[in-house]
Amino acid sequence: MRTEEASFVGTKVRVRQEHRILERRGMIGKVVGRYGGEEYVAVDVRLSDGQRRLFWPSDLEEITLQKPSLGRSLLSGESRS
Repeated sequence: MRTEEASFVGTKVRVRQEHRILERRGMIGKVVGRYGGEEYVAVDVRLSDGQRRLFWPSDLEEITLQKPSLGRSLLSGESRS
């Protein structure tokens, strides 16, 4: 995640597999704050287990949730609500 992307509160993120703390790798959360200036930025993330942790933007990747298209929904038999 680039530093400028880290400023969006509410962004869903995943801790990268290269993170130095093994237990945090792959954890999912939401950005709830950003601290620092232009050069050094820390991102405050509320993880899915309820913990809040600070990360460097480079430790995170943005998660984009894809909604199924109407055509795909109709083909799979799903109903749209």
